[in-house]
Amino acid sequence: MKTITLRIDPAKPDPETIREAATFLKSGKLVAFPTDTVYGVGADAFNEEAVDRIFAAKKRDVNKPLPVLIAQKSDLQAIAKDQSELLERLASEFWPGPLTLVMLAKDDFPGRVRCGRETIGVRMPANPVALKLIEAFGAPIAASSANLSGFPDPMNAEKVMEYLGGHIDLILDGGPTPGGVPSTVLDISVHPPVVLRQGKLNSLKLQRAL
Repeated sequence: MKTITLRIDPAKPDPETIREAATFLKSGKLVAFPTDTVYGVGADAFNEEAVDRIFAAKKRDVNKPLPVLIAQKSDLQAIAKDQSELLERLASEFWPGPLTLVMLAKDDFPGRVRCGRETIGVRMPANPVALKLIEAFGAPIAASSANLSGFPDPMNAEKVMEYLGGHIDLILDGGPTPGGVPSTVLDISVHPPVVLRQGKLNSLKLQRAL
């Protein structure tokens, strides 16, 4: 398989390039793209074969669920079992941004993405390329960092090619990403909510919100 690379302005993504990448996703292909932390690789969350390709390309543990990325809060209607006041408040305050919320998933949300678990991690990345891609695709994207499992996260398209070239279909090269600390992961499926991973989000801000 040949992996195509398309350059894209990270601040003002070209609509035609975004549409082309969204078409790749709609046809079951894998697309790597920049986020507000590192490069991710995504697939149609509702296409089990495409999701399986992420696991295979990354050599990822098949029992480790994939988070999903969304572009607007209304996307939660297809994902969240409980549209709680807490979910609404946290999403309004911290999205787009480095907060992944773990929530109860709707019964009909693809089990392959969540590896049969009742919960799913959801994030809205603060990156124009990622947001425009998800928006053009029109549905949640199952995504993971665009590395081989166990290797450092990639912060540029060249590193993505080194890791996954020949195993994914398209890389949107939006230049270097900030890298560094990953998103904070907060489980709101339990009461009280539990921080599963302390990440980039300021813990004091999160505590105040809770």
